[in-house]
Amino acid sequence: MKLQANKREITGKKVKNLRSEGLTPASVFGPTKKSENIQINKKDFIKLFKNVGYNKFFDLVIDEEKPVKVLVKEIQKHPVNDNLISVGLYQVDENRKITVEVPVTFTGEAPAVKLNLGFLITNMDSIAVHCFPKDLPSGFDVDISTLENPGDAITVGDIKLPEDVELDSDMDATSAVVYIGTAQKEEEVKPEEPAEGEPAVTPEAAAKAAAEAEKEKEKAAANS
Repeated sequence: MKLQANKREITGKKVKNLRSEGLTPASVFGPTKKSENIQINKKDFIKLFKNVGYNKFFDLVIDEEKPVKVLVKEIQKHPVNDNLISVGLYQVDENRKITVEVPVTFTGEAPAVKLNLGFLITNMDSIAVHCFPKDLPSGFDVDISTLENPGDAITVGDIKLPEDVELDSDMDATSAVVYIGTAQKEEEVKPEEPAEGEPAVTPEAAAKAAAEAEKEKEKAAANS
């Protein structure tokens, strides 16, 4: 997959003019790449991003230069209309390890859910791994058919990583990626029992007492 880009001289508030022309301001940077301002076609990028996400490499061609391998590092969108504002691309160094969020896909069916013993709670949709660019996995399939009882869980440490791929140091291997939760029964609220010797107050009597109290308030207000 490839994305064509052009060097960008326009910065600041003037980039609004680019967006009106269907272009998106972007930048490309990396461990051996000084940050460079570029502009990309909005429609081309959106189409490409649907296939690559944040963890698949693609070729970036700036003007007539040689293609370079990059990842989508960050996307900024308008908080109200969700329009694309800017894109950050990370140019990788094949000889340096990178840390990337890799998506998790759940497969199978949890017996506990099928038997109405609980419901499935997904705690994570990706995990961060550390590896060389050539070893970066495209995703992880997590089989939930082992979740048979309430409280059963699949943790980060349960996910089998390919050789030469390790968890990022910030990831907790004991954290649940997905687990079976149970619905908590609401405690029944019982009406207060009248004290011994006191007559029980019926709903009708309570309504009558409230109406009489309201009349007394109105009467007092009229006399004041």
